[in-house]
Parts: sequence; structure tokens; C-alpha cells
Amino acid sequence: MKRKFTLFVLGSLLSLHQARAQKQCPANIDFEAGSLNNWKCYVGSTSVQNGDNAISVSPSPPATGRHTLYAKGGATDLDPYGLFPVNPPDGSGFAVRLGNNINGGEAERITYQFTVPANATDASINYRYAVVFQDPGHDQNEQPRFIARMLDVQTNKYLQCASNEYIATAALPGFKISPVDGSVKYKTWSSVFINLAPYAGKTLQLEFTTADCTRGAHWGYAYVDVGDCNVTASAHYECNPNIASFTGPPGFQEYKWYDNNFSTLLGMGETLVLNPAPKINNINVIVVPYSGFGCSDTLQASIYPILPLANAGPDTIICPNRSITIGTPAVNAFTYKWYPESFLSDPLVAQPNSTLPTPATYILTVTSTESGCIDKDTLNVAVFQPIEVAVSPDQTICEGQSVNLLASGSAVQYMWSPATALSRANAANPIAAPNTTTAYQVVGFDGHECFTDTGQIKVIVNPNPKVDVGPDITMATGSTYNFAPVTQNGPITTWRWLPGNDLSCTSCATPVASITRNRTYYATVTNEFGCVAADSMNIKTFCTSTQVFIPNAFSPDGDGVNDVLMVRGKGISQVRVFRIFSRWGELVFERTNFQPNDPAAGWDGRVRGKVMPSEVYVYIADVVCENDLINTYKGNVTLLK
Repeated sequence: MKRKFTLFVLGSLLSLHQARAQKQCPANIDFEAGSLNNWKCYVGSTSVQNGDNAISVSPSPPATGRHTLYAKGGATDLDPYGLFPVNPPDGSGFAVRLGNNINGGEAERITYQFTVPANATDASINYRYAVVFQDPGHDQNEQPRFIARMLDVQTNKYLQCASNEYIATAALPGFKISPVDGSVKYKTWSSVFINLAPYAGKTLQLEFTTADCTRGAHWGYAYVDVGDCNVTASAHYECNPNIASFTGPPGFQEYKWYDNNFSTLLGMGETLVLNPAPKINNINVIVVPYSGFGCSDTLQASIYPILPLANAGPDTIICPNRSITIGTPAVNAFTYKWYPESFLSDPLVAQPNSTLPTPATYILTVTSTESGCIDKDTLNVAVFQPIEVAVSPDQTICEGQSVNLLASGSAVQYMWSPATALSRANAANPIAAPNTTTAYQVVGFDGHECFTDTGQIKVIVNPNPKVDVGPDITMATGSTYNFAPVTQNGPITTWRWLPGNDLSCTSCATPVASITRNRTYYATVTNEFGCVAADSMNIKTFCTSTQVFIPNAFSPDGDGVNDVLMVRGKGISQVRVFRIFSRWGELVFERTNFQPNDPAAGWDGRVRGKVMPSEVYVYIADVVCENDLINTYKGNVTLLK
């Protein structure tokens, strides 16, 4: 994460302590109120669970001997094992000791919750710590330890680069053996820098924890101080002589200073002095922590505005003769001059107004009044040109149809009117579905409130024809039906009937249908405008007894008149079975699956070549109509001689 810190320096070098004083920390995060106000305290114990070191703590008031606040210059000035000051050597008034040199598997914690300002660009925090451990030589998961972490409260996750664990036997730099007790290792005051800019607007929790060894016979404790908020890399510039010095935040193993685009390594170390000062204003420093003490970071320091930096603003484009403000805000101790002076409200201010009718290039000269240093910058101002809007030709549609309207050209936004029946009034190609003929106008905008252009498309809406082929009907099979449809919005130029089965024609206005089975007919018509309409009629068929005729008497005497008893009718596709019985129930004739009106399929009054006696016989006939319905007919017939 790259962050910028700008230090305004006039005159002699400001001390780092003065710079820090300008950056306010959250209330009492540095213990300078002489109390643990706003901090939360915890006590608990440590153990090994499932092979891991597990610390369990609960909220508690500050515990005597476990949350100890030390004032600078108090009764106890030096740690009894490391013989270093119990307060960091940076002028801090108070520090806290977590834990003590008493055995018992104890654990202690303090936490502080705060919110990083939403607009923070150089948010950071430094803390100092010193650690004292007995080193019993246990497994690493059993050793005394000190843990410093930063929690993202919303995600409940610890920040990787701000969370570190220090263990008695860990190979961390700076640990020494106590000159008082050879079983004790200590690390004197060290500084840790945490970059908070990536967490602007987030609520974070700073957390420090100490724990004895898990077996309960060895102890560990740590000293903690917090401060130096929002101070990263600082800069100082002397115009005469032309020298710039830069200072990085403390507590890192390595510092690498680069120019503004990282193309040149300028130096190493916490402080960089450049003589002469560079023309560039921004210097970058890559800070590398000691192993296990966080992550690398990239910071930026600036000597602006002491070294004049002309900034005429970004190149721009404007409407002709429309006033705009150019340049950037003025800085005290600098003078400004623009060239050329034409069309400027005042060429001697940092941000004049310009009303150019045509494109131009301005040159800004900035001069320092402590030093006479000069810098220049150039601004190119272009002027928008009129736009053109092209539209598609007028369109013709039928009622209920839609059509795409199309506007094109150099406009960046379009607005159609009226908005009636448009899919979107602000699209370049809306879909129009008007009910009546409508003239649509489109206005194209250049996006800069300079120019507009218009176009028009007329959408002509022709009427659809109407056709009514009549209501659904029911008719007997074998009959015919003459269609007589009624139309409107003609003249009708074409007819189309579907299906074509049993119709006298399929492209005429009044076809004749032969009724054979249930069927739905569709009529589609087209008028002179090419508009289409359709209607349908369902014809349901039936078979009635009047369509089947079986005589009630016949005389098989060979005179050629009524010699055969047969099934007659119309609208019949098949006779499935025709049976004749004597009055005693004897079957005397049977024929199956034959066509009606066929004498060859009838009974000639004989059984096994002999004419049967004159008497009354009974018949049964199953008849299949052309609509596939089956009717059964029963009756008596008299054989006459």
C-alpha cells in the first residue's frame, strides 16, 4: 500500500517530536492520562490443547501485579532482569507491564478499540515493547510468550502484518541472556510501525497478551507503550542551500529510498539527505521489518510546497466561450503568471477563469518569494465541436407490431419524444409500438451541455383486417357447409384456409367443406397494407339414425326389386358388423367390416343355399361414422315371398 504524508516546513528543520505532536492519537491509547481508561483488561490462564498453545482470558478490572502502569521516573526505573528502563527512551510519560515474575500458568491481556477515520490517507500507529521471559527449554507450544495483534472487528480476523508472536525460544533478533539470571532471556525496547491506511473507516482492536509457560513453573512478562499516531515518512527542504532531508518511521530493519517512479535508488537508512534537492517533489521509501515483525510497506514523503511545483491542472476540453476555472489552488509564498493573457479573467492568480472561443495552450510560471525558485507547467485546452444526429427512415407497421428506431452520430446521449409506446426514451435504438401513426423526435446531446442536434422518424400504423368465419357448429357427417366469412378493414387481397382437407378451395373467400369428421378450420387474411388477421371455426360432426337405412321388409324372389337386405346410408365410413337372427335366436347371417350401400354385402334370404321361411327376423348393425363415432342399430325385418 502506498501512502502519502506531506509535511509543511517553513524555515529551519522541525524535530520529529514536534511533527508527532501534530498528529493526535485516539484518547489515552498512549496511557498518557496516567490510567488504563478506554483500555479493557483481562486475566486468565494458558495451557496446551490438541498440541497447540491455548490462552483463555476473561474481562477483569486492572489486576494488581498483572496490569501495572509505570510513570516515567517512578520508584522502579530499570527492569530487574534486563536492566533496561521500564519506560521507552522516547519521552513517553507512561508504559504498561503485562504479567509478572510469578509462576502459575497465568495469562494477561489488554485491548483498545478505535475507528480509523474514513478519509484517512496517512493513518498509522507505532507501539514499543520490551519482553522478559524465563526459558525453561520446553517445547515451543509450552513456552512463555508475548502476542501483539490487531483485529478487524467487522470480519473478526487479525491483520496479518500487524499480528506478531514472540516466544522465549524463538530465534527473534535482539534477544539477550539476562546478566542477573542466566535462565532469563530479554529484549529491550523495540518499535513496531503499523500502516492503517488500507483500513480507513474500519473499526480495529489493538490487543496485547502475555502468558507464562503452560506447565505453570516459569513466567514471562512484557512492557508496552503506544503512540506516534499517523506519522509515517517526513520531509524537510532548505531552498538556499538547495538541500532536502527525509526521515522514515522508526523500528524497521531496512529502508530503501527511491524517486517518484521507483526508477532510481536514492539511498539507504532511516534518514536520507539529498544535496542538491531533486526537482521531483515526492520521494518513496520501502521499509522492511525485522523477521517476524510484520510486513514490508511503501511510504511517500513530499517537499511540496516549499519546492515550487507548477500545476496548471489537467488538460481539458470545454464548450466554446463558456467560462471555466483553470489551475490549482494557490499556496502562500508563491506568485503565479499565465501566458498568453488573452481570454483570462486575471493572468496573475493561481486559478483564473478562461472563456476560450478556440483551442489554446497556456503556460503557468510559479515563483517562490524565501528562495526565487521557479517551476513551469503547460495546460492544453481543447474546444468541443457541434455534433450531428442521423436517424433511420420513416417506418410502416401494422397495429400491434413494433419497430426499432435508430439514432446515430457523434452524440453521447439521446432523448426521444413523445415517450409513448417506447421501450426506453433515453436509448439510441428504442423499440416503438404505437397504436396510431406517431412522429417521434430525438434530441442528441454531446454530454458536455454544449451542443444538441435533432432528428425525426415517423411511424405509420396501418389497420389490421378483421375476419369472422362464424361460430362453431355441429353438423352431420356426409353433409356440406358453405363458408361465408365477414371481413373489415379491407380490401382483402389474399385468403388462406388450413387445413385444406375436405375444402373445395384454400385461397378463396367462400370454400365449401365436406363434413366427414371433427375439424377446426383457420382462415388467414391479408389486406392491401400487408396486415394480417385470422379466425377459426370448429365443426363438430355427428351420426344420426336418419343417415342409416335398413328396410323393415324384403322379398328375395329374384325379380330384381328389394331382393337383398343391406345397410344403406351416408356419412358412414364402415359397417363393422351386420347380424341377422331367427325368431328363435339362431344366427342366420353375419358380415363384418364392409362398406354400406353394397348389395354384395347384404343378405339374400338364404341359409346354406335355401331360402328361409317367410317370418320376422331380428338384425343388429354396428356402424362407424366418418367422424369415427360408432352407432348400433337394432330392428325387425320381415322376409316376404
